[in-house]
Amino acid sequence: MSKSLSGVPELSVIVPTYNERENLPLLVERVEEALKGRSFELIVVDDNSPDGTAEEALRLAEKYGNLKVIRRPGKLGLSSAVLDGVREARAGVIAVMDADLQHPPELLPKMLGKIGEGFDLVVASRYIEGGGVEGWSFWRRLISRAATLMAKLALPRVRGLRDLMSGFFMFKREVIEGVELRPRGFKVLLEILVKGRWSRAAEVPYLFKPRERGKSKLGARVMWNYVEQLLELSSYRPLKFAAVGSIGVAVNEGLLHVLMHFLPLQLAGAIAIETSILNNFILNDQWTFKDRKVGRWAYRCLKYHGAVAVGGLVNYVVLLALTLLFGVHYLISNLIGILMGFLANYAVSEVFVWRSRQ
Repeated sequence: MSKSLSGVPELSVIVPTYNERENLPLLVERVEEALKGRSFELIVVDDNSPDGTAEEALRLAEKYGNLKVIRRPGKLGLSSAVLDGVREARAGVIAVMDADLQHPPELLPKMLGKIGEGFDLVVASRYIEGGGVEGWSFWRRLISRAATLMAKLALPRVRGLRDLMSGFFMFKREVIEGVELRPRGFKVLLEILVKGRWSRAAEVPYLFKPRERGKSKLGARVMWNYVEQLLELSSYRPLKFAAVGSIGVAVNEGLLHVLMHFLPLQLAGAIAIETSILNNFILNDQWTFKDRKVGRWAYRCLKYHGAVAVGGLVNYVVLLALTLLFGVHYLISNLIGILMGFLANYAVSEVFVWRSRQ
């Protein structure tokens, strides 16, 4: 049995809960065993679980003097639960983990050791050597990988890490001091990685195992919250890029239609594509990526042309092939070519033309 803490603990472990009454006793026992001999506090933040999780936590708090319970009035969400826990935490190092026993408490000392080595933030990772996932379906794995890929594409600062979706992580308090955090859904780590004041981050491997009790909380609402969070953290760049692209489509199609009255398809198509490329570059440079300009205007313009060369070539080849070989109307052929180059153009623009300076 742990004694009540009188001084400032070395570590605060925050555990958000909702309907985790069955898992909580074993979780607390394993945390206490893993951190035996260390000064720490365990903070359970419960969203008024109807299964009596808060009552169970209060019972355990009587047994373990270093356990604090925060009972909230309703189901307010994991992210805000973590932030409420941080506000109550007293330690200079804070860990966040789930109560469902899928995050092994035995990893906490190793993560704390990494903090001691000088890392500002440590992520328990499923996607580095030694880590893994058990019991997931193909679709669950696909969703997780797709979510990670989306984050790396939209958020340059996180690209050095592998498991951006992890809910098990540890950080120094100063990483978030003075930082306005407004995370949505379950992905608190992503918010901290993008906005936090950190310079060194490490990952330690762990095996993510199936739940022994309770139900997974992944659903359509969680996935939608994630998309909203990504857009907000990326300053809505994907939507801005799409808007610019739409304007480029109008320029391309409109100019092609006009030029076809005076020029052959081969020349009219080339001029229309080049004009739309210049249009898109200027708008993206002044709006979408205005905070990430590196080098002179002419240099960025040249880089952009190199980046969209594949998309432009695809656009041109599809236009000629569908129109001349298959008899498709030139405006429809052109539109198909434009759509085929869009995703590639955005990806290259993110990582090559307007690369983050962080």
